[in-house]
Amino acid sequence: MNKIDRYKELVDIDPSDMNAWINLGDSYYDEADYTKAIECYEKVVELNPYSSEAWNNLGLSYSYEGNYHKAIESYKKSLELEPDDSVTYYNLGYSYEDLEEFDKAIKYYNMALELDPSYTDVLNNIGLIYRNNEMYDEAIKSYKKALNIDPDNSLVLRNLAILYCDKKDYQNAIDLYKLALELDQDNAVLWSNLGNVYYEIDEFKEAIKCYKKALKNDPYYINAWNGIGLSYTFSEEYEKSIECYKKALKLDSNEDVLYDNIGFSYNKMKIYDKAIKYYNKSLEINSNSSTVWKSLGIVYQNKNDYENAIRCYKEALDYIPHDYEIWNNLGHIYDSKKKFKKARKAYKEASNWKPRVS
Repeated sequence: MNKIDRYKELVDIDPSDMNAWINLGDSYYDEADYTKAIECYEKVVELNPYSSEAWNNLGLSYSYEGNYHKAIESYKKSLELEPDDSVTYYNLGYSYEDLEEFDKAIKYYNMALELDPSYTDVLNNIGLIYRNNEMYDEAIKSYKKALNIDPDNSLVLRNLAILYCDKKDYQNAIDLYKLALELDQDNAVLWSNLGNVYYEIDEFKEAIKCYKKALKNDPYYINAWNGIGLSYTFSEEYEKSIECYKKALKLDSNEDVLYDNIGFSYNKMKIYDKAIKYYNKSLEINSNSSTVWKSLGIVYQNKNDYENAIRCYKEALDYIPHDYEIWNNLGHIYDSKKKFKKARKAYKEASNWKPRVS
């Protein structure tokens, strides 16, 4: 007999057994069956409305179901009974964060910190809120407070590294990822993120090393396969890049960006028919991609297939009507077809949207 069956039997025998209801609710909660967990915890507060534990657990269950307003009501009832519980203040802040009511989230996170100044999860979440709102200095302060308390917190190190990437402070990001990897050297996400930083600064050999480390720890990590593919692409090792993208597609054949990337590599290799094939596969999944329509237009133009090039460029212009390069390319096509009136119109549009050099 499993735990759930055992506790169900107990509440059948004695429907007023509050502990059995709590244990049954906890068992459902552990199984991620939050609807049934809620039923149990509601029975508990019906039997004993003064159980702060039951109100808190009810809040957690509502939160996991996405019913944040009900969760908040439950947490507040728990705090009426036990006003010094930092964990419940944390949970309350988390629900307000889920509702994107960030001022209230920070208010309750700070109340949790007043009760427990060493609560690093709270400091991490405050950092996330500030980062997502581009308040980078405040976010850094919060993350650094957490690291002063727990310098070996790899999650906070990673989040601070991500923030430094946002600020394009890549050296600090690299240093932090390396610190996190000293603590968790088998973490594929950390290796891949470090690879992303090296990729951003065009250090493709280092990026490839990091992506390979990520794949050694998790060979099913699509982002790492894509990252290593991109690094090979921009190292002009196109055949290797295609191999990586295709390995990623074996894991998920519905990733349109992978078909797009393969098309890009084939285009660079001047294998235009294959480039067209993969760009079209990308569009089968996402027909609204302006970049793919534009890239497909460029391939057709390279093949001197001007009618298809024009068709693709027009599709792209539906999404990006002010793209200088597309208008300029159309001008060249119309010139070659001796459609000079259309060429002049395209060049005029191109001049309207030509990037200005400051």
